[in-house]
Amino acid sequence: MVTLTVLGVLLSLAAPSFTAIVASNRIATETNELIGTLNLARAEAIRRAQPVTVRSSNSNDYAKGWSVFPDADADGSAASATDAADGLPLRVTNAFTGTTSIVRVTRSAAPAPFTYSTTSASDRMYVTFTSRGAINTTASAFFRVCDPRQSSMKGRIVQVNAVGKVTLDSSSAACS
Repeated sequence: MVTLTVLGVLLSLAAPSFTAIVASNRIATETNELIGTLNLARAEAIRRAQPVTVRSSNSNDYAKGWSVFPDADADGSAASATDAADGLPLRVTNAFTGTTSIVRVTRSAAPAPFTYSTTSASDRMYVTFTSRGAINTTASAFFRVCDPRQSSMKGRIVQVNAVGKVTLDSSSAACS
């Protein structure tokens, strides 16, 4: 009986730590998946010498899934009659399990430390890479990867700069 009591106490102490580890690994995995997808889209745009778009399946949360497709007219959406030049998916990522969210954000102006806030811009659902690998806007695109149920855990910010380079901008973003 004493052994079971001690085991119960130890498990109750370890469970919150294990939950945090799982959430941290989920955020890292989904960040890496997003970075890989953005790099794929850029590489395909250069290889095909035509625009390629990464588009969210949900207007506010890329964690609900996304697709990568050639986008001949660079409008961020697939043609109604898809073909190899416009809309035929190159990769489709289904929704992630768990509570992580991936949203487009804007970064505050310099100087650091920067703050990030959810954007309502019309292009928040997609990023289009041009045939030269740059993004189809003049400003960088930022994505915040967070787990809202783990308020003490820091999120990550992925940046796609104007020339198309994909980087991890921050690994200590507030997830509020």
